[in-house]
Amino acid sequence: MEISAKELAQLINVSPATVSMVFNNKPGISETTRELVMRTAAQYGYTGKTSQPAPSAAKIIQLINYKKHGKIAADTPFFSQLTEGITQECYRQNAALHISYFYENMDMSAQLSSLKEVDCIGILLLATEMGKEDFKKFKDFRVPIVVLDCYYDELMFDCVLINNIQGAFKATSYLLQCGHQKIGYLRSNIEISNFAERADGYYKALRAHNISTSHPYVHAISPTAEEGCQDMLAVLDSKPDLADAYFADNDIIAAAAMKAFRERGYRLPEDISIIGFDDMPLCDMMEPSLSTMRVKKQELGATAIQRLMDRVENNQREYLKMCMATKLIKRESVSVI
Repeated sequence: MEISAKELAQLINVSPATVSMVFNNKPGISETTRELVMRTAAQYGYTGKTSQPAPSAAKIIQLINYKKHGKIAADTPFFSQLTEGITQECYRQNAALHISYFYENMDMSAQLSSLKEVDCIGILLLATEMGKEDFKKFKDFRVPIVVLDCYYDELMFDCVLINNIQGAFKATSYLLQCGHQKIGYLRSNIEISNFAERADGYYKALRAHNISTSHPYVHAISPTAEEGCQDMLAVLDSKPDLADAYFADNDIIAAAAMKAFRERGYRLPEDISIIGFDDMPLCDMMEPSLSTMRVKKQELGATAIQRLMDRVENNQREYLKMCMATKLIKRESVSVI
């Protein structure tokens, strides 16, 4: 017999509200606590409840959040808004949403067996942290799968993602249009498909403006706030040649770098300009406010559900790669020369 949320909470000394927040993918829970809840839930057979009631219990969509390391697909506003779009569209489609997690550092066979036991009509695979070899684990699921926030040419799935190349191209081009000539790149030291595509867009913009792609202005830093700041401080302490302006793989990297620059006495944007990617709420709260590329996260999640419902209706459709365009948001972190 399955234990209750209250009993699960008592086992690991957390509140029932914490258990509910974990199973409904709400922000504000640390990765350590989230993993403890999910590991104990699997041990005692607790499966949680659907995050949104629906009239038809047979019409269930399973959202699988794949965690390779959790440093990118973490409890950030980006993923909260993405999940909100998924939840709202499931409700509009008269479907219930079952949220599951796959942790690469836990028993994979047991997790896959548990995921296959969910009686759902389709799976939305949040694959931000997945490498192309990781998709082999999901090749023999019996229901349609749509991949969200990741793409590889080898995938035989529908993929819904951000137009990363276009966004990075526009961000880098904007720095050039503002008069900057030495354009650097703050790239993540953790590789995912999104960041690889953003690198393509960055270098594409340099080539389009006849600027050499061979330069010393590329710095690899962590995509987490604290580690990213420490990494950038280490870069600055090595006294490298610095660019006039930088494109960062995401807003967290940009924010971490800005903090490091200030700690080492650089003025922003007078000495160094920075533009990010994602348009997270922190952009408006920073000093100076962060220019970035806006991603419509809720619409991205909703579009993935719409494509999954199309696939459920007709699983013989051709596979599609669907890219959502980004929008340049000009704020105060980029100076005009």
